[in-house]
Amino acid sequence: MTGIRALERTDLPQVGALFELVMRSGEQRRNPHVEDYLARVVLDDPWADPEIPSLVHEDPDGRVVGFIAANTRRLTYDGRPLRMAVSSNLVAHPDVRSRGVGVLLNRKLLAGPQDLTVADRANDDSRALWTGLGGQELVGSSLSWWRILRAGATAGGLAGRRRPGLARGVRLAGAPLDALAARLSRGGPPPPPDPAGTTEPLTPEVLVEQVEQAKRLRLRLDYDVTWVSWAFAELGRLTDRGRLTARPGPEPGGRALGWFLYLLPADGIAEVVQVVALGDPVPVLDHLVRTAHDEGAAAVQGRLEPVTAGLVGAPGVLVRRGARALVAAHDPALLGLLGSTASSFSVLDGEWLVAHGARQ
Repeated sequence: MTGIRALERTDLPQVGALFELVMRSGEQRRNPHVEDYLARVVLDDPWADPEIPSLVHEDPDGRVVGFIAANTRRLTYDGRPLRMAVSSNLVAHPDVRSRGVGVLLNRKLLAGPQDLTVADRANDDSRALWTGLGGQELVGSSLSWWRILRAGATAGGLAGRRRPGLARGVRLAGAPLDALAARLSRGGPPPPPDPAGTTEPLTPEVLVEQVEQAKRLRLRLDYDVTWVSWAFAELGRLTDRGRLTARPGPEPGGRALGWFLYLLPADGIAEVVQVVALGDPVPVLDHLVRTAHDEGAAAVQGRLEPVTAGLVGAPGVLVRRGARALVAAHDPALLGLLGSTASSFSVLDGEWLVAHGARQ
């Protein structure tokens, strides 16, 4: 068969070899790591939907020369169930890029039966492709915020990401400055507040129970324990990204106010995966930043979302450009809700969770 069809499990060796060629070593050879990864996060996703499959492009010789992953997310919109497709891991063989294989795969995916399609780890080329196919960019979600806790340690962490050989020297030079700033309580970012209340470990059961209390959210993920347990297991596999901290927010009088999830890697820059506030976001954000600080984080960074918008302009907070967040929807009302305080769409819900492993 020639053209686009649904991914089958028997295609994984070819898809893995395609990733090895394009995204990794430049050699077209099998990669069991990528094969296993795609099997887990695409085919074995508990919300996998046969009506919204991942796609491959076959050439006349039966070779897989293109691939795009599609993961389904279940949403509730004013109590009505919807389906969202998450597009990720688009790859095309160099021999066929001039034939527009990537465009064809994207067009086919966007034409599926889902109510909404997102790709929130996109680059400028993907943005041009999506807008050409009728999609839009969520400008707010294409920004990231950084709460600097220890400036010297943050500089060391960033240096290590760009040039690993410089990281240790920069961290050693920055440590005395951080210590001095902490003693003087000036000359650096202010320390995070010490909020009232307590935090506890977050389980899939608690998360599902709490999200059901989010009555003000007209558009949100319709989590169940099976999917959240799967997502937590995938987060737990990210050993190079550091340990996962998952905590509910404070509960004065026994009332849940929200929760947060972040990963804290060795470089000390905590990566926020999700923040949800069931009411006022300030106490949840205060607990997030304080918990990361107490765990030794140099900085906390996350995507700009309605729940974190209050951080903009706060002392010690920087805003910078992040990955492009792209969206396409048949109903304009859905586009109007995304990015508003009446909806919740986090990093956990999008492309990040299913795109990290194939490029490792």
